[in-house]
Amino acid sequence: MKKGQSSRTAEAAAALRANHFLYASHPIFSDPYAFELTSSAWKKLLTTSLTAKVMNSSIFNRTLGLLTGQVVGRSRYAEDLLQQAIAKGIQQYVLVGAGLDSFILRQTGQYPNLKIFEVDHPDTQVAKQKKLSEFGEIPTNVEFVAIDFEKESIAEALERSGFQQDRPAFFSWLGTTHYLEPKTTLNTLKSIAKIAASNSEVVLDYSIDYRELQGVERFGSLFVSEFTRFLKEPLLGQFRPKRLHQTVIQMGYDVVEDLSGDGLSERYFQDRADQIRHTIATHMLHLRLK
Repeated sequence: MKKGQSSRTAEAAAALRANHFLYASHPIFSDPYAFELTSSAWKKLLTTSLTAKVMNSSIFNRTLGLLTGQVVGRSRYAEDLLQQAIAKGIQQYVLVGAGLDSFILRQTGQYPNLKIFEVDHPDTQVAKQKKLSEFGEIPTNVEFVAIDFEKESIAEALERSGFQQDRPAFFSWLGTTHYLEPKTTLNTLKSIAKIAASNSEVVLDYSIDYRELQGVERFGSLFVSEFTRFLKEPLLGQFRPKRLHQTVIQMGYDVVEDLSGDGLSERYFQDRADQIRHTIATHMLHLRLK
């Protein structure tokens, strides 16, 4: 990632959300702002008829298009659980590695009492806030918290903010752990457990070891690995579910749900004409602090 520039993988994820919103019938996750948040190069690709035709073909959706299912599926899952958490009284929402997520454009009006903390690398935040300024003033219930995950803990970053440690919060951590060393991911979860109150919730996605995959899923995982390496943000983090569960339980979490790719496809992608589905190469993990 170049200084002063947003993450390339964050732009790619925004582009996939934009493509899904623009061209999918009955989108799994609707993000009307994703197109404007991504880069000019992606905008050109998304509005080129041949590219759009290929990216939305059934053949593509069954192979490389698994990445689209992963991106929109994780966002839908996380925001479904966020709505449930808000209904139970949680009023703090922390987007860990927020990237180009558009929640503050889409939903702040619906949740005016929700305090939102976007935690991310400072260069990504600068680029994002520049894009956000095009839509008007940033809502007053949003706070940007800069962090370099490899150099400091999320607890240290949130201590500099208005985060209230005595009140439960909902942490959403999407599309990030794949690019971090496993030790960094575990240290971040440990840091959240240190600063967050009891009954706080964490939702994250994580990668399964590609050597456990077969057929098109293994090919797709290898393709994504090479693609992110090309973007100079290589995949680093993979976990075995049982071992991960044992580790987070020792930190003080309850494992509410570990939803596999097949489980996500069954929940959100049933009987779709475009044949889009979620890859089995990643899981969604829902944790709650005791």
